[in-house]
Amino acid sequence: MRWFPAAVLAASVAGLAGCKTNSAESAWQLIQQQQQEQALARQQEDEAQGRNRPREPEMMLSMIAEAQRQERYFASLAYIDAYQQKFGSDSRVAVMRADALRQTGQTASSEQAYRALTHGDQAAEGWHGLGLIAGGRGQFDQAADDFGRAARLAPMNARILGDLGYARLRAGDLNGARVPLGQAAELAPENGRVLANMAVLLLVEGDPAKARRLMDQAQLGDEARGQVLRLASEIRGQLTPVPPPAGNLPATRVSSGADTVMPMMSPLMEGLGNGPIVR
Repeated sequence: MRWFPAAVLAASVAGLAGCKTNSAESAWQLIQQQQQEQALARQQEDEAQGRNRPREPEMMLSMIAEAQRQERYFASLAYIDAYQQKFGSDSRVAVMRADALRQTGQTASSEQAYRALTHGDQAAEGWHGLGLIAGGRGQFDQAADDFGRAARLAPMNARILGDLGYARLRAGDLNGARVPLGQAAELAPENGRVLANMAVLLLVEGDPAKARRLMDQAQLGDEARGQVLRLASEIRGQLTPVPPPAGNLPATRVSSGADTVMPMMSPLMEGLGNGPIVR
């Protein structure tokens, strides 16, 4: 009878040891599970923050664009050099670089940069830039041709269409100017700067009353109105045939527009419809 209590005691001790072992294993598993859940939560939080946080290339692109919006083109060239050193070539940066070169007076380099763009996915911007250079030289026929190429590649780009209409207007092609100016106006009716271009067209066509209403609607100041009137007068002079000189009088020289170059106006007028220039 002596062995029975000892056996029972041994079994009891073994049971208690088993309970302790199971409890320890369960506690360790629980700790591991909590650690895994915490790690997963941190990973998800980091991924969410990463999605919301702008990446460094996009931040630099925004910085370049903002510098150019502020007309700090020399600074933008420095930012562009830094971007290209760190991240390599990018077609978006190539466009901004060509624009900055043009705006800082580096015309030859800018023209080369724009022409390189005409063979890639930014071809419309390349032709548009070449048109701006030609227009700056007073070569409005060439500018209209370059803008036309750009417009065929980007037919819904109001900026390009507006410049195309302006170049044709300066080249004396009144009928050719009306359509792209109208398209630009209806594609981006929130911008009224095309009113100045349209006022010039109306003045050349002999409708000063509508031209004045457009300038009033655009709230043009005295300086801008004077510019519109001078430009319309210049275009009318280009369209009017020059009479042959009488006797020994010297021939009258008609300005080609190469000496006085008006900056390209961006398009866009509210209320422009098909048919009549102004409703």
